[in-house]
Amino acid sequence: MSELRVNKIIPKDGLSTDAWGGGIIQIAYGSYDGSALSITTATDIVSATITPKSSSSKILVDVRLRAQLDGSGDQWWAGVKRTISGGSAVYISGSGDNTNAGNENGQFAWHFMSSAYRHGGCFQVTRDLPSTTSQCTYTLRVGPWGSISGSVRINRQSGDQEKQGAQIILYEVSA
Repeated sequence: MSELRVNKIIPKDGLSTDAWGGGIIQIAYGSYDGSALSITTATDIVSATITPKSSSSKILVDVRLRAQLDGSGDQWWAGVKRTISGGSAVYISGSGDNTNAGNENGQFAWHFMSSAYRHGGCFQVTRDLPSTTSQCTYTLRVGPWGSISGSVRINRQSGDQEKQGAQIILYEVSA
């Protein structure tokens, strides 16, 4: 049996000028597998942790959120924040804190247009440059945008054994 160990992957002809990275070094995954979760305020849902092999590595963050609205017409936001080895959390697609929704704070909005009990999906891929080889934890946070009349529920269909309503996948990509 043989073993291949690398800390960097670069195509033999080099990276094209429009490339963001070379190859995947490692993948980390997290999902919310618990019972039905009902959210009425900003809440951390799921986290995943990765320790980059190189400080020049980039992290591709893939978020998948499947939720159901109890209420109607509410607008919600979701954001991904990064914490490096117990330091303070920062939103990775922008600057700011976790109290105000909006693109400038690295959060993205989704809106349920129809009446109550409609499923909605939210997907985002974000790039991050943590510039470290320390452990990085990425957390999906969800909250209401403005006043709301209901809640967002994840893994609501317990009779159908619904699980993994929120997922976060981290890919370490060589520079």
